[in-house]
Amino acid sequence: MIIPCSEKCFYQEEGLCTLTQITISSGTPLEDCPYYREKHNEKKGTKK
Repeated sequence: MIIPCSEKCFYQEEGLCTLTQITISSGTPLEDCPYYREKHNEKKGTKK
């Protein structure tokens, strides 16, 4: 299934959601995506 994604999310890659299995809801306020996880820069541990 192809799911478009425009959020700065851990699972977003080139405009698509790469989440491959359902997980526990992240509890975010995004109404369109209950699985949103904020993307961080791995080298510095900062938000992108």
